[in-house]
Amino acid sequence: MSEEYEDEDVDFKPNAEITSRKNTYVVDKLLGEGGFGAVYKVKNKQTGKFYAMKVERKQEKKPSKLKMEIAILKLVSSERKNSHFTEIVDRGKKDKEGYFFLVMELAGSSLGDLKKKRGKPFSPPTGLSVSLQCLEACEDLHKYGFIHRDLKPANYACGADKKCHTIYILDFGISRKILNDRKELKTPRVTVRFKGTLKYCSIACHKGQELGWKDDCESWFYLMIDLMVPAGLPWRGSQDKGTVCKLKEEARTKKDTYNGIKCGAEFEKIILYLDKLQYQDHVDYEYIYKTLHEACAICGGRMDAPYDWEKE
Repeated sequence: MSEEYEDEDVDFKPNAEITSRKNTYVVDKLLGEGGFGAVYKVKNKQTGKFYAMKVERKQEKKPSKLKMEIAILKLVSSERKNSHFTEIVDRGKKDKEGYFFLVMELAGSSLGDLKKKRGKPFSPPTGLSVSLQCLEACEDLHKYGFIHRDLKPANYACGADKKCHTIYILDFGISRKILNDRKELKTPRVTVRFKGTLKYCSIACHKGQELGWKDDCESWFYLMIDLMVPAGLPWRGSQDKGTVCKLKEEARTKKDTYNGIKCGAEFEKIILYLDKLQYQDHVDYEYIYKTLHEACAICGGRMDAPYDWEKE
């Protein structure tokens, strides 16, 4: 349940053609919709290669979310050798039809879909290794002064084909830059409208407080629990903001929050550390990575083992 702008999406049918200055793309199918608009699987008419195309309706009174996505991908994509950010292939705009489009590397299934297909939580080695990659992506984004504000299993995906062991972060439609042009942290606003997805948002988000790096990491923590703990998140069945906030606060001290996994004490260390951080604080990612490696050793697995979907 994301609370975002309700934009009028551009609706393309299969076999529709979209041209940029250098290529023509043929729509294969709609892949989904997010904070930016719609995303389609398309084929380059000249080469036959498949890509993802994000399309956004031009809005006079609203800032372009796709422009934010392009800015982030251009900045962050080369941060590490195995980038967690999809590569930009092409882009363009159609003034007459009134939309922008971005063509990018096609990722594989989302972590949410992979878990659903498996029918049970990820094994500890897969869950911990995947979560570590998810946090690396988060760290890379934070280095450039951005926060994502909607981290969840649906917004991470494995790579396609030979890149199936690499995890990609997706959909920067409601991301925000929290550093100004002088690379100083922006002064927190007094009240902030709810942004994100109820199931995974931080407690600060519930309370209408300004979100910082630690809030992305809190959302990351919830998605890790969701992927790994057999019972899932304790508030998974509730749609009431107040109830979900209360259950998130209570989960910190409940012994059964991490039932079914051996590394519950390590998870508790991570969330207790994150809870100590304030809006302005930087996150000690290395401490969290170290704790994830310790958790994997306790569970008797290896971080470099093949992922569940690579074996099945």
